[in-house]
Amino acid sequence: MKAKTEHGSKPAPESSAAADVAGSTPAMPELDTVEALQVEKLYRAGEVIMRQNEPGDCAYFVQSGLVEIVLQRPDGSEMEVGRRGPGTLIGEMAIVDDGPRSATVRALEDCRLLEISKADFSRAVKNANPIVGLVTKLILMRYRDILQRSENVREFAGVTTMLEQQERYHAEESRVLDAVRMANEFKVAVARQELFLEYQPFIEIDSGRIIGFEALMRWHHPVSGRMRPDLFIPMAEDTGLIIEATRWAFRESCKALKRMITQTGDSALFISVNFSAQDFDDPAFLDEMLFTLHDTGIHPSQIHLEITERLLLRQSEHVKKILLQCREHDMQIAIDDFGTGYSSLSYLHQYPVTTLKIDQSFVRNMTSDEGALGLVKSILSLSENMGLAIIAEGVETQQHVDMLKSLGCQVAQGFFFARPVSEHDAAGLLAAQPTTAP
Repeated sequence: MKAKTEHGSKPAPESSAAADVAGSTPAMPELDTVEALQVEKLYRAGEVIMRQNEPGDCAYFVQSGLVEIVLQRPDGSEMEVGRRGPGTLIGEMAIVDDGPRSATVRALEDCRLLEISKADFSRAVKNANPIVGLVTKLILMRYRDILQRSENVREFAGVTTMLEQQERYHAEESRVLDAVRMANEFKVAVARQELFLEYQPFIEIDSGRIIGFEALMRWHHPVSGRMRPDLFIPMAEDTGLIIEATRWAFRESCKALKRMITQTGDSALFISVNFSAQDFDDPAFLDEMLFTLHDTGIHPSQIHLEITERLLLRQSEHVKKILLQCREHDMQIAIDDFGTGYSSLSYLHQYPVTTLKIDQSFVRNMTSDEGALGLVKSILSLSENMGLAIIAEGVETQQHVDMLKSLGCQVAQGFFFARPVSEHDAAGLLAAQPTTAP
């Protein structure tokens, strides 16, 4: 699932209330399960946060309060080697390698800490450039070595104030605290069912009828209200949290599609769901999808997997294998925002793509920009030569519709037809359509 707004020139207005999603929802998770996901920890002054030589499975950002870092000598005495305050990180070694805690950390004041688990950090490193992971581990190994071989540990104490200031500065500049906080809140949001879906229709230009819907993930934050997808989707992808969220979105989309088919009797309706590169890293990806399809009674041909051009150049053989398996089960493969990615079109021959979605920027500008119009014509010609279906995104005016129709484009999506709506309203759009002649 990638970051997407509805196909139109302006983002949807952010309301403070989640859309009404029709149909039943799963039972709320047990209270202790949700509480276990809460990652803000409180420590009173004098309490030990972590102990030297014990195994560690998390690190903490200090949000408020002050802690001291002490080393225990072989004779049992302690030596303070530093203090850390708001905006700094403690316990980071444990989430980089499997070594024991290198020091004891104790709260000097009441502290509010934000947890980073080893699993979350590992996912973030996995999704980053491999060089990042290598350099991180090498730096840690060398730091441990210096710490262990130092004859005078107090030499570190003299620079702790400067290090803390630099830590706080870099944390503020990178907004890492905000990113970690949002990731932790998103994890809880999945468990608390604060996520919901909206549906934007695909329109057959000649008849004006709805032939399917794109499912778009939304998040209603209990404090901040409706969150922008272009903020939380990239975060979910970077942290690997997108996998669980996409599983949820796919299942909910299939259930919604089944209800719409039952209500309208239109068995040709399809649902389009966005998938990210991280989703394809999930070993259970295809099995989970097939189980969901069987469980909800949706035929695989009614599923369109929306992916980006960038995904096709990442772990190409792995992605190609999974996409081929999806096609073997009769699922459709759509390339979203087509034309904005890489110049090489060789992947259209290598991968089992069935549909190209012309990026909305080209459609929006084609009435006034000859270059944009030329690109739309080229994509339509390419699709015809390769036997691919085309969907034009970002249709906003009657002029867009007329021009696309004259160019031979058959399916469109955009504000001119409808913004993303709740399942209830999507069903209303279907019900309002004129019946086809027998």
